[in-house]
Amino acid sequence: MLRKHCLGPLAGAAAFMLGGSALAAPLGAPPYSARGQEPGWSLTILQDRTVLQKASGERLEAQTPKPRRTGKRTRYDLSLGGRSSRIAIEQRLCHDTMSGMPHPDRVAIFGLGEVLRGCGGLPRSLLGTHEWAVTRIAGKRVIAGSKPALQFLEDGVVVGNASCNRLRAPFKLTGEGLSFGPGATARMACEQRLMDQERSLLRELEGVTGFDIQRNGSLVLKGKDGEALAARRR
Repeated sequence: MLRKHCLGPLAGAAAFMLGGSALAAPLGAPPYSARGQEPGWSLTILQDRTVLQKASGERLEAQTPKPRRTGKRTRYDLSLGGRSSRIAIEQRLCHDTMSGMPHPDRVAIFGLGEVLRGCGGLPRSLLGTHEWAVTRIAGKRVIAGSKPALQFLEDGVVVGNASCNRLRAPFKLTGEGLSFGPGATARMACEQRLMDQERSLLRELEGVTGFDIQRNGSLVLKGKDGEALAARRR
């Protein structure tokens, strides 16, 4: 279980005041990466060059042109391997076909014969730095009037309300999934049903292996047995 420690009120307040500027770069802005499967490929867009690496070993490189942005779409028109090509980026939820990891963008590369399709952008940006209000714990709706919540800070720490006490724990997001490390909560006592809900939330949080974003924008933290926690953006 997450370790019980006293968290001062100033520490909790300061954590919630941290901004999300580093996660708010323009769509497709360098440095940007994307990848796709069947056939496998990876794309890296840097300020000065763009590199497409195919699983076959072929490597295509070009100078990065100025992007063209329209609403939730960005495109780069360039020459890859001497062929007129276009990289189209759309801000639309995309799941990696191998890992199932959600990404914020769908990416397509045209002009190289078969259209290459895949996912791009940082999965981390989907978690944001805003607060998520927990709505379900292990499939059960939270107690009416309780306000469990999570907030993913830019420094790799999640803070929030466990139901009774404030919590703070490190989290790790990799290409394979999401996990939480040992953390801490305060020691305030509440009525028994809130304490029971808090223990359940902490237990489920420790077992998280991944996450997803639903069509309605809600967040689902997944464990080995399915949904661990569900939350909506606050």
